[in-house]
Amino acid sequence: MRKSPRSSVAAFTLIELLTVIAIIGILAAIIIPTVGAVREKAQRAVDGNNLREILKAAQIYAGDNQDKLPDPVNIPNTVLNAPQAAWKWPGILAKNNILTDATFYFAKNDPVFSGTYPTFIIQPSTARNTLHTSFTTSRSPSWEFVGGVKMSDAPTSPVAYTRGLQSNGTWSVTSGVYKDSGGYIAFLGGNVTFYPNTTSIFVSNNPTSTNANRVQSDIRQAIPYNATTPATSARIYGIPPSTGAAGMLGAAAGTLAVRGP
Repeated sequence: MRKSPRSSVAAFTLIELLTVIAIIGILAAIIIPTVGAVREKAQRAVDGNNLREILKAAQIYAGDNQDKLPDPVNIPNTVLNAPQAAWKWPGILAKNNILTDATFYFAKNDPVFSGTYPTFIIQPSTARNTLHTSFTTSRSPSWEFVGGVKMSDAPTSPVAYTRGLQSNGTWSVTSGVYKDSGGYIAFLGGNVTFYPNTTSIFVSNNPTSTNANRVQSDIRQAIPYNATTPATSARIYGIPPSTGAAGMLGAAAGTLAVRGP
């Protein structure tokens, strides 16, 4: 009788399996960080576009308000009530139906973003003079805003910027939206740019400055300053995160401009 040929079964050896696993691990180590970096860059581009739209909205508001951009100091509670003055800056744009989408004020990759966007900016009512609690409760906007800017001010005047900018021109690792890697700044002239730091990019608000090109690092020295009555100078508004607020210049009640050297 003939013997049937023995059937052979193909299989990987242990060394081959380990080699494949090692290759997959190496590829994952290369690809995963790259995908994460691309996603981060794409989200930052979205944030930059959002800030550009916020700037445009503020300029449209100025066109109907004697060329004055939003200024919480001059918005009485009867017009718009808010738990802190800083919220009135974006709130007045929504009240005037210029920018009503709350998503523009929160970056997805912001460490303090809860992952859920507010329902409304303005509380739906006939008067429309109150901010919605979903917009203001336990939240820190991803932007800081300058109140007291007019369209007649220098085009180099900052209007809004990514939260966390410090007086030395760098972003805070704790309060910064992108930690200390940088942030966006929107200028009155329409320029919106990402800066890893702001060392020597701001133009001093002091017209008698003798410094070369009047260049400064502190944003407080670049926003409008009233030498006659300093208390009426521009202010920087921001809502600090509940933890890690160190470094940011904006405050809920506003931080006054400083005279540039």
